[in-house]
Parts: sequence; structure tokens; C-alpha cells
Amino acid sequence: MCLRRRSRANRDSSHLSGAARLPSFYLMKSTKWPVACLLFLSPLIGEYLLGSLPASMIGLLPLMMAMYGAGAILIREAVRATGGGWGSIVLLATAYGLFEEGFVTQSLFNPNYLHLRLLDFGYLPWLGTALPWAVFVIAIHVVWSITVPIALVESAFADRRDRPWLGTTGRVLYALAFVAGCTAIAVFSYRQEPFMASPLQFGVVGVSILALCVTAFRLPKPAAGPAATAPHGIVLLLASFAAGSVLMLASRKAQSEWHLGWQAVVALELAVLAAFVGFVVAQTRTGRWSESRRFALPAGAFLVYAWIGFLTDINLHGKADLVGHTILAALLCVALVAIGMRVRAHGLRSAINL
Repeated sequence: MCLRRRSRANRDSSHLSGAARLPSFYLMKSTKWPVACLLFLSPLIGEYLLGSLPASMIGLLPLMMAMYGAGAILIREAVRATGGGWGSIVLLATAYGLFEEGFVTQSLFNPNYLHLRLLDFGYLPWLGTALPWAVFVIAIHVVWSITVPIALVESAFADRRDRPWLGTTGRVLYALAFVAGCTAIAVFSYRQEPFMASPLQFGVVGVSILALCVTAFRLPKPAAGPAATAPHGIVLLLASFAAGSVLMLASRKAQSEWHLGWQAVVALELAVLAAFVGFVVAQTRTGRWSESRRFALPAGAFLVYAWIGFLTDINLHGKADLVGHTILAALLCVALVAIGMRVRAHGLRSAINL
């Protein structure tokens, strides 16, 4: 009996040691990898997966990386270096959205930005913008341009999720890249449609950005221990997918098909955002989620862009770009699966080390 138990223990030990010998794909240690992944993933999700930029304009990716990617990296580094949590990331992402749409592209105030007439629905002359567009465009930057890419890359490199990835020199270089990218895009936008917001509009946006940044670094530090209870990963994936899909559909169909007034559209957008934020805050108040749950939430949001992007691409660029968009979307979905595999491998390693 004793020999049989020892033999079984040896087999179990051999199985665990084999599971621990994971491919190098799962064990990349250099901080260059997460930085590079975030640099690419932020613009690929924020612009190309959404369909705002066609696949035929993939040559603009380096420019988008300088603004989106560098912006996401700087936000993530600032928060992790100061021990902040996701609340701080969300506030800084909101500041980023205001900066891009208020200063760089000025789509918050330009009534004919890219000839899309984005401010016609719900335009308020005294505010100089349209609330349906303002709420929507800031929200998609917060969620898909910044938060989702950061969350997915941190899931891919879970062992280093709470630590900075860059030193002082790296942060300075990415800050310079961000300034250069924003400047180039601002010049391009102005040449496409010469427009300049008023000093008052710039001032309001600037003060709002400053207030968001100050608040972000004054938030209490997140709980360090594991959460007592947490929803299943599938619930989190479906919750983010449903909330994101409703937000995207409201922006597309509320006026043209649902025949809602702009006040109702803004109320719907804010209600969806508030309900989702409230749900996440309530579920994370007692501590940190497991890695699988942390992956599930941004994965659901990612899948929103994976399907809505086809509608955006056809609407803005026609069916001629559909093949290229399909290839890009498929590659990004493969990347999502690869991240999921790394999350699962991390779980296996954690279980082995218990």
C-alpha cells in the first residue's frame, strides 16, 4: 500500500513539474514585451478594430501609436508607479479623451469635423457642443482606447501588473512621442477642416483635465487582498459585452430608428455607464479579483468592437475595405485568445505553487 501511494505521488509530482515547464511564450520576462504590446494594442483596438480607420490606412499605425499607445503607456505608468488602482486609470483616461477630442481633433466643438456633422444632434449653442456626441466619444476613449488595452496587456503579463514597466528615461521618451503624435494629428485635422475652438472652450476643457488628474492621484489605494466573493468570469464577460453593445447601439440607432430625443439618448448613455461602473465598484470593493475574472471583463468589451467594427467600417469606408478589416479583426481576436491562454497558464502556475 505504501509503495502504491509513493508511486502515485511520483506520478502526480511528474505531472505538476511537466505543467510547470511552460513554453517560453508564457514566461517572457522582459518589460519590453508588455510596453510594446500596449503600444500596438491601444490604437489597433481604438481605431482599427472599431473601423474608424480602414485597414487600407494601416500605414498610419505609427502615428496612432504615438498618440494612443504612448498615452495609454503614460497613464498606466503614472498610476502603477504611485500605487493607484483602476479608478485612477479611468479618471486619467477621461482626461485623455477630453484632451484628444477637445484639443487635438477638436471634434467636441467643430460642427463639421471630417464632414461628419457629429454635433447636429443635440447641439447646445451655449455649451458649444452636443452632449450625445460628447458623452459617447469620451466614453469610448475611456473604455476602448485606454482601459481595455491596459487591462488586456496586464492580464497577459500578470506577474508584473502592479509594477511600473519603464524607468525615467522611458517615460520621458514616450511623453515626447505623445506630444509629437498629438501635434501631427492636430495639424492634420486643422488642414482638413480649418477650425479653432474659442479660448473659453479650451479653458473649460483644460480645467476639467486638470481636475480629473488631481482627483486621480488622490483616490484611496485599492484593496490588496482577494475579494471575498466575485461574479463568475462568464457573468463579467457578458456584463461588459451587453453594456458596451447597448452604448454603441444607442449612438447609432437612438435617433434614426428608435426616434429618441437627444435628452433621452444622453440619459440612456449615462444610465448604461453608471450602471456598469456601479456594478464593477460593488463587486471589487472587498478586494481583488482572480486573473481569469480580470481578463473576462475587458474581453467582453473587446468583443463589442469586434462586431460593431464591421458596421462602422462599412458605414464609413464601404464594402471595399471589408476584406482588410476582417483580416485585422481576426488577427486581433487571435491575440485575445492568446492572452486568454496566458491567463490560464498563469492560473496553472499559481495552483502548482500553492
